[in-house]
Amino acid sequence: MINVRIWFSKTGAVKYISHLNLTRCMARAIKLSGIPVWYTQGFNPRIYMTFAMPLSLGVSGERECMDIRLTEEIDLEQAAQNLSKFLPEDIAVLQITRPQMEFDEIAYGEYELRFETAEPQGLAEEITSMLDSDTVQVMKHGKKGDKPFDIKPYFSEFVQQVEQGALVLTGRLPCSNSGSVNPGLLLDALKSLRGFEPYAEIRRKRLLTKDFSDMR
Repeated sequence: MINVRIWFSKTGAVKYISHLNLTRCMARAIKLSGIPVWYTQGFNPRIYMTFAMPLSLGVSGERECMDIRLTEEIDLEQAAQNLSKFLPEDIAVLQITRPQMEFDEIAYGEYELRFETAEPQGLAEEITSMLDSDTVQVMKHGKKGDKPFDIKPYFSEFVQQVEQGALVLTGRLPCSNSGSVNPGLLLDALKSLRGFEPYAEIRRKRLLTKDFSDMR
């Protein structure tokens, strides 16, 4: 078996499909593309696929990745082109490579939150004021239920950029198998603590290791 890593983007309307549906979509495209993929053994064989830190519903991803196994060597560039033909417009295959790192080396995600607003400067000041508080607690959902969670240490270092009709925030958040911080928690804080309900387009730009280098 040969391990390969598929790099792809998930944007537009497709950001609203569940991870389960994304898995089904990818499996169908791989079958139709003719890639010699390896199937799991047992009563119900399926394509072996492992995704790195699945995206939350509604979050776009500019450089996501998943691993599959091949039964023979192929031209990876050609395989990427073939796979793209059978995927929706909003899922683009960027490249297929041989993995250089394990998924457990992922430690952070780099995110962009784009708020469309007529008063970007006012919103920027409101966010800054909120994050200047001693704590910024929201309810965080976990496997054992919801519990209070202080988001201040995670969002205080985000960079703000005021544009015409928009406020853009960029920064890194923990994103690993040992624990992650959802960028949507900032919106939850604005709603519960400040009474605002701004819309923000959230994008994960890339996955990073603990030393902030790109996942490869």
